[in-house]
Amino acid sequence: MASILFQFLNMVSMKNLLKTKVLPVILGLSFLILTNSCVKKNPGPGGKSTITGIITGQNFTAGELEKQQITFTNGAQLEHGDYFLLNQVKDGNNYYIYFKNPNWISSADPALQGRTGIEVSFNYSDSNLEIAQAVKTKLAALGVLDFTMSLSNDILTLVYKSRKDVPDPDNGTTNFAIDIANQGSADFLSPAVLYMAEKHVYLCYGTNTVPDEDLKTNNFGAFEFSNLQAGTYKIYTISDNPPYIDEHKEIAKTIEITEDGTTTDAGTFLVYY
Repeated sequence: MASILFQFLNMVSMKNLLKTKVLPVILGLSFLILTNSCVKKNPGPGGKSTITGIITGQNFTAGELEKQQITFTNGAQLEHGDYFLLNQVKDGNNYYIYFKNPNWISSADPALQGRTGIEVSFNYSDSNLEIAQAVKTKLAALGVLDFTMSLSNDILTLVYKSRKDVPDPDNGTTNFAIDIANQGSADFLSPAVLYMAEKHVYLCYGTNTVPDEDLKTNNFGAFEFSNLQAGTYKIYTISDNPPYIDEHKEIAKTIEITEDGTTTDAGTFLVYY
């Protein structure tokens, strides 16, 4: 409409316009047209535009932390050179812990291939607790381990820091009791991506941080926000946040409607559940 008005002004000389009362009207219309053409977009309801999209999801199953327990005997039940096995002790490496009695001259180290040895000195008069504490002290001296340790009487508990399946320990030549209190397992993300039915989707107008509208997807994961004006919108849904099993996060997109009466495809949102 503005272009039509300017063509009309070009056809009529300014001198003729000044002789009539048409000029003030034309100038007023020109001002209104130019002003309206600069009006900012006003996101929100009242328009004829639509935003569509699809929500898909992958299933995430958190693994388990491995928990191992070793119950120690007293020194009288140990022999010079006895050993037991621990796996993934430090930096993923495997170890063997062997016992040396100072009254023996011969070497106590069994020199097991593919493992690192730790020597623990003992006396036949040592109690269960003293043997357990001696082993814990030697392990702690290695520095940062792949597990945390706690000692309750003669029971040493190892809890691995990463969710994974750890090869079981072995009591070797000792009479120690080895128990897997909790079997470790790795996180699992399903390869299948599914349409998320009945999934909540939220719409924020402009810079609003609180949702102005929300709805649920249909059986095919599709959603549609309608009757919107031209402007900027934020669409988001909530997803789990692997590998943090107790956390959630927004999966969001910013959508710009540039013209009223249009349909804008927000695309696909992938969530974890």
